Amino acid sequence: REPYVLEFIYNEQTIILINIHYKCCDGGEERRRIASDLLYEYINTNFQNSKVIVVGDFNDLLIDHNNVFESFLNDNTNYLFTDYSIASGPPQFWSFPGWPSHIDHILITNELFDFVEETQTILIDLSINGGFGAYDYYISDHRPIGIKLLFNP
Repeated sequence: REPYVLEFIYNEQTIILINIHYKCCDGGEERRRIASDLLYEYINTNFQNSKVIVVGDFNDLLIDHNNVFESFLNDNTNYLFTDYSIASGPPQFWSFPGWPSHIDHILITNELFDFVEETQTILIDLSINGGFGAYDYYISDHRPIGIKLLFNP
């Protein structure tokens, strides 16, 4: 489950996109904590002062005790989970309704804070015949989380 790192330019803005998929289940909590700490160090070492977006299945909650994301949550001047309001909101908007939980996240660095327009769960399952059951069967057991960034031309 190596992360994918993509550098691209959009509207004259260089952006680093990191797509991750943290380990689930047995023994996963400590492994996810280590992965978060390593990711934190990696971004700080390799992409300091860069516009970084981390997306994916983090397989853990943003809001709980002994949080695996402490490195990022404790450094809120440099990092923000833009989906925090989803995680603290009603379960009908959570990314993993089968559990139910919200374990898919979008993390950004402070270079992007001023560009965030909105973050939301994309409820594709409400537009598919058969609802979430059909979505789960044909597409995924996770709903996508989307972010809208507004860059001035």
